[in-house]
Amino acid sequence: MMSAPRRARAALTALTALRVVAPLTRAASRRRLLAGVVLPAVLVVPVLAGCSASDAPDGTGAAPAPTVTAGPRLPAVQNATDLTRKPLSAAGSGTPPTTLVTDDLVTGHGTRASAASTVVVQYSGVLWRNGKEFDTTWGSGQTATFPLDSTIAGFGRGIDGMRVGGRRQIVIPPDLGYGPAGGQPPTILADDTLVFVVDLLAVQGGGGAGAGGATVQP
Repeated sequence: MMSAPRRARAALTALTALRVVAPLTRAASRRRLLAGVVLPAVLVVPVLAGCSASDAPDGTGAAPAPTVTAGPRLPAVQNATDLTRKPLSAAGSGTPPTTLVTDDLVTGHGTRASAASTVVVQYSGVLWRNGKEFDTTWGSGQTATFPLDSTIAGFGRGIDGMRVGGRRQIVIPPDLGYGPAGGQPPTILADDTLVFVVDLLAVQGGGGAGAGGATVQP
């Protein structure tokens, strides 16, 4: 028969094992839930050795990034307010901003997205340095649906607060994009600033806030 001290030590060992296994089980469940989500390759969070998705590119904890409202240095956008036509961003002029910059080209009035929302969007992305398009959903006949917390940091933070029915230009500095690794060399380099124009068509599930859960058809 096991003595009282031995029973106590055995119970403590079992409890410790449960505390270790439970987080691992939850993490595995989350990976299984995300396994079926297909993200556009250009928006997938880059995986660096020893660096989590919430870390800065150098492996240190990422500080909240300030968002600056639009200024005169932002690239011009053709078809900026016509939601039925593809927006065309020009190349940037001069030194790109070092912080995340957003400009609402069209203000939406539907559900507000958060940085953790799953959204349905139409978008195009170009490089600040030359205006070359590196990714777009326009022309494919399909929109894109994905959780913002699984994209590059600047994309999710840039859509945070946006409402369904809106169109927003988002300028993403390298440290909120692909960091020192770059995105898709030789197209997207390590120091490239990215310029997206995003139409928010819907916010899915409980990740949004605001009026009515409105959806805009592309």
